[in-house]
Amino acid sequence: MKIIIDKDFILAPVSKLVNITEKRSLMPILSNILIEFCRDKTTIYSTDLEVSAISYLDHKADTEKKIVIHGRKFLDILKELDSGEISLEIKENTLTIRQKQTEIVLSLQDPEEFPEIKEITGQEEFYLDGRTLLEMINKVGFGVSIDETRYVLTGMHMRGTGGKVIVVGTDGFRMALYQKEIKGLKGFKGITIPKRSITEVERAIDNEDEVKLTIDEKHVQFSTKKVTIISRVIEGNFPDYENVVPVNNNIATIFKEAFIKGLKKVSVIIGRSEPIKIKLIEGAMEIEAESDMGRAREVVEVEYRGEEVSMNFNVRFVMDVVTHIDGESVVMKVPLIYGAVVFEGKEGEYYKNIVMPIKV
Repeated sequence: MKIIIDKDFILAPVSKLVNITEKRSLMPILSNILIEFCRDKTTIYSTDLEVSAISYLDHKADTEKKIVIHGRKFLDILKELDSGEISLEIKENTLTIRQKQTEIVLSLQDPEEFPEIKEITGQEEFYLDGRTLLEMINKVGFGVSIDETRYVLTGMHMRGTGGKVIVVGTDGFRMALYQKEIKGLKGFKGITIPKRSITEVERAIDNEDEVKLTIDEKHVQFSTKKVTIISRVIEGNFPDYENVVPVNNNIATIFKEAFIKGLKKVSVIIGRSEPIKIKLIEGAMEIEAESDMGRAREVVEVEYRGEEVSMNFNVRFVMDVVTHIDGESVVMKVPLIYGAVVFEGKEGEYYKNIVMPIKV
């Protein structure tokens, strides 16, 4: 069987799917992708059993054939070939790739050994545009925990209520909460999507896509015209994020650019595990840090009329928050006694970041 196809046409979907292939699996077959050539279309499958992807190509073959090929090697070969048409010749258990003076032969695996991948049909379905979905992931993804001992926190929580989708990322020390109104949304119970699955969604989805989300008891599926991502959900009760937002705060407004510059200047003196100190006084914010290397201090002008207050923070947490807030200004809501600090921007109630100070 011989197939003529444009190199770039097949390179694009393979490059989006190949990261899912398991590199160090006890099942070597998971290092491969399955390509199914049919008379009406071509479909590419990839899975590590936790997250799976299906890509659809508008390419018709003369005969139907399934091949299983090492995903990473196939991608590397495609990248090195010139633009234009390539020839794929399938004979028994080999694939011969030809273009001009180039000929590369790869061994194929048995398609019967490749895990079956099925799209889900869930109880809950809704649509949103790709730009909105990617914005949600960007706004809270940095807050998701990487600590496997707190497994339920190692994913992005998503819930639909009151015509809005709410997404939350937290590691127990900070929390990012973003909500977006979705037209026609009926609501759905909360699910927690593994961080790795969210990363694959980011790779596969484009801003211009219309994305259909399908949810069942144990899976969530993201579907566009060109690609489908299927992921298991994390089981377990996600923390009650609604009741952790503090009230009765002093409010400070800081120019975002000045805040970021101040954090960067002061943090050069410390390591990743050493805190910074932020002091709010009338009209000013003092950012300080000290380590074995020395000490640094930056004064930033702010709008603040409350009592003098000092807090210590993980500088990376504060930097993550400030850089993800839109607009020219950052609003800090500081509790009257020791407790969590709220950071907001022009999104106001629709986007909140909460960071716990460090006790030193």
